[in-house]
Parts: sequence; C-alpha cells; structure tokens
Amino acid sequence: MKKLILILLSVSNMVFGQKNKTKTQSTSPVPIDYTVSLSPEKWEFKEGKVEFFDKNGIKAMRIRQGNQGAVMLKDVVFKDGTIEFDFEPASPMTLGSSPTVYFRGNPQKNDTEIFYIRARPNKPTANDGIQYASILGGVNMWDMYPEYQAPALFEADKTNHLKMIISGQQMRVYVNDMNRPALQIPKLEGNTTEGILALDGGMVVSNMQIKPDVVESLPDSPSPDLTDHDAQYIRNWLLTKPADLPVGTEVTIATLPKPETFTEFIEAESKGMINLTRKLGGNTPRRVVWLKTKLKAAENQKNVMQLGFSDDVWVFLNNQMIYLDKNTYLQPPMRKYPEGRISIQNAKVNLTLKQGENELLIAVANDFYGWGIIARLENMEGVEFLK
Repeated sequence: MKKLILILLSVSNMVFGQKNKTKTQSTSPVPIDYTVSLSPEKWEFKEGKVEFFDKNGIKAMRIRQGNQGAVMLKDVVFKDGTIEFDFEPASPMTLGSSPTVYFRGNPQKNDTEIFYIRARPNKPTANDGIQYASILGGVNMWDMYPEYQAPALFEADKTNHLKMIISGQQMRVYVNDMNRPALQIPKLEGNTTEGILALDGGMVVSNMQIKPDVVESLPDSPSPDLTDHDAQYIRNWLLTKPADLPVGTEVTIATLPKPETFTEFIEAESKGMINLTRKLGGNTPRRVVWLKTKLKAAENQKNVMQLGFSDDVWVFLNNQMIYLDKNTYLQPPMRKYPEGRISIQNAKVNLTLKQGENELLIAVANDFYGWGIIARLENMEGVEFLK
C-alpha cells in the first residue's frame, strides 16, 4: 500500500511539474530584437557619404571618408543603454577618417558626446588609440581631457567589434575584448543627457544593435573625483569678460585690467579645471580673459604653483609679471606634456608670497579647441585661499 501511495505521489509530482513547465514556457517573454537596420531609409546622410550593400549575406553600411557630415540614425533619442556594432576601418587610416560615434547630440546647441578610434591600428601600446571627449557649443574638448584616452588593439581592413555602455554620467567601452574594458569614463563631461546618435569616419559598419537602458549594472552617478580631496587646488576665481586678442598680440603689464572689470565668478570642475569653454564658449578669432584670486600668507615665503593651461598664459603676482608660456598643439616645439593637452604637469610657476594678501592674476588666450586652466599650490603651509 505504501509503495502504491509513493508511486501515485511521484506521478502526481511529475504531472504538476509538467503543468508548471508548460505554464512557464507559455508566459516566457519574447526576446527583444535590438538590431538596427542598415538600410538607407533608416539613416540621414548627404549624397555620396554612404553606401549600403550585402557583405557575406549580412547588411552593411560603408561610411566614406570626407567632410560631408555625420550619418545620423533617424527616429532615435538615445539616453542610456548599449551601442554595439562591428566596424572595419578603411585603410590607410588617417586622423581625419577616425571611426566615430556621436551620442546624446543636441544639434540646436551643437552639444554632443563623442567617442572615436584614432589611426593607430596594430599598436596596442599607443596611449591615444581611442578617446572620449565632449563637444560644447561646437568646441571639441579633446585637448582638455588627456586622461580620457587609452590604448586598444584593432586592425584596419578587418572586422573589429565595438561595445559602448552608457549609464547616466558614466561610460564603459570595449574594443574586441569583451571581457576587459578598453576605456572607462568616470564622469561624462557633456552638457546633454539625451539626443541623437550618429556615426562618422571611414569604415564599414555591420551587425549594429542599440539596447536602450541595458547598462549591465554600470552606475549612473559619477565616480568620485579624487582631486576633490585635495585642498591645494585653486578652485574659485573672478573673471573679466573675454576680449579680442589678435594673433601675434601679447599681454603686458600695461594691459592689466581694472578691478571693476572682474564681474563674473567661476568655480573649478572635475580634476580642478577652470573650464572656460563651458562658461564662455569657443574662440574664433583669438580671445583673452583674465582670472583673479587672492592668497593670504602667514609670513613671507616662496611657493610653487603647478599650472595646466590651454593655450597661452600670462601670470602676474602683485601686479608683476612672473611667468608667460604657450601650450600650442599646432606648433610641436610649443606643446607642453602631454602632447599639447591641458594637465597639471604642463608647468611650474615660482611664487614669492609676501605676508598678508597677495593678488594672483592669470590672463588666458585661445583660438584652438578648448580653453581653461588648472592651478594647484605645492605647499599650503601658512597659506589661505581668499574668496
């Protein structure tokens, strides 16, 4: 009798399990198709920029090198998620044909985020193989964030795979190796949080997918900025309105601004940078702006200011010029480390501080991409920043 009951219970469990299994199968979600159609009706482009064709039975899109503008995906507002596709860079690769992804673009304000792959195929140790930058009001900030680049292994005329995960203010990028990120951005620096998505650069694109909100647990808040823990950065400045400064014209002690011309206030962003591009826009033609702050010294002392700048600076302490320099990318002998980008390693300025208040003025001129400064004292013993 016990044996019969056990058999009946076993059969009953089998039937119940089959019913549950059937129910589960019938309610399982249909897989989402994230595929992006590579056909002309899905993209906006200028004539001669794009060719659509079949590659080994797979739809593909060839983006030609040139200045016809980016190829924009229609009817898509991208915010957070995954962008993934195969890309085959055209050979020979040039800086002007770098495979490029624009995301969260705002055409009206000319703001966007940008990721691109430079002409460094088969060079896994080239530290500028890939880079992220923001574009603010049409100004590409590539020279303001040298830390947002990295090496990556890819090949021209061969199929490579790119995967970008964007979540809030963070981004993670994979190139070919899907197990190890090639680039991680702790804080996206653009003005936009959503917008258009577009491609550019000489390459063939295939197997493209856009996965909205699929972020693989990447946090949406920025990672901590370790410079926030450093009290030696000079973070608060007064500034004048920008003025034209024609190429070849220099700042002198005779052009020191009057106190009443300092009508604006600016505060440092991430890595202690005074971002003049975000505040004042770009410069065509060349413009100059003055920054002012005050240091209070407990006694007479010598100090050193680490200074990053883009592009030209003139430094005055207590109405005396103590330093001038240029960080000019287009003139290789004038490039400061690292490669003409802004960095706290650009220069060191000797300061002779008197007891009491000291007025520090910095004139900054620019006509090439982003502009700004980073200033940090090497020694805060007996020094106080005054607002």
